[in-house]
Amino acid sequence: MYATRQDLESRFGAAEIANLESMQTNPDAVNEALQDASEEIDSYVAVAYDLPLPSTPSTLKRVACNITRYRLYFQQPTEEVEKRYESEVSYLKRIADRKAVLNIQNEQNEVAEEKPKRNPAAIPLGTTYRGGVFGDDVLNQMPSLK
Repeated sequence: MYATRQDLESRFGAAEIANLESMQTNPDAVNEALQDASEEIDSYVAVAYDLPLPSTPSTLKRVACNITRYRLYFQQPTEEVEKRYESEVSYLKRIADRKAVLNIQNEQNEVAEEKPKRNPAAIPLGTTYRGGVFGDDVLNQMPSLK
């Protein structure tokens, strides 16, 4: 998981987390919300990075805390809580679209790299194309532009 209960309490205060927890029917609601937030984050991050990440950047800890808090407001989240959630999802979408990057340190204390982008397959010039609708035999029957 990207965040812990301690992270939530440090960020939003133990009283708020206890209040949110008291409104839940499940006694393990905070841990489940933390797990759900981590899985939501993974669904975006996995597009650009190999999981599991070698280390957790502090930005993902913040994102996990805001998503967890939003999920704990099961009735009506406040406007501030909802805006934070939407902002974090927007950030995750930018990561998935490769418009934002994560500062992830690997075991050698170097910044880990993103997955390489997949380029469309291309064949080298001068190679005969053997698939699709138009093969060489059909193209040879076409009139020349000379």
